[in-house]
Amino acid sequence: MNIKKIILGVIVLALLVLQFFVKKDNVSSYENVASFEKSFNVPEEVKTIFRSSCYDCHSNHTKYPWYASIGAVNLMLDHHIEEGKEHLNFSEWNTYPEARQLHKLAEVYEEVEEGEMPLKVYRLIHGGLSNEQKEALITWAEKYKE
Repeated sequence: MNIKKIILGVIVLALLVLQFFVKKDNVSSYENVASFEKSFNVPEEVKTIFRSSCYDCHSNHTKYPWYASIGAVNLMLDHHIEEGKEHLNFSEWNTYPEARQLHKLAEVYEEVEEGEMPLKVYRLIHGGLSNEQKEALITWAEKYKE
């Protein structure tokens, strides 16, 4: 038997098995980020940016795209979401001490200004922040930079 056919068969089998591990359990409402938005007086324009470009990975609310139903892709997305929430989870904002909250907002400023957020892989699929969005977010977060 041809080695290429064996490798292809193993890949196809692996992809089929991964279909059984698809999960979409990071779904809640935006109510769980309301305390963050209210306590830091987040303007509507910035709320919209957070909701369209940040909360998918940095809250307990992800709007899963259609391709999240593909097992291998879902595992990658789940990894990015879990990693994002480890660094910053707006849904758990009230559990952060005030010093940590301010530090996280300073990091928002820094990460967006340096082009580190959103991640490259996110920008490839969803597009990045427009210059106007980036400027609005940076201007709002600038008052929290350390």
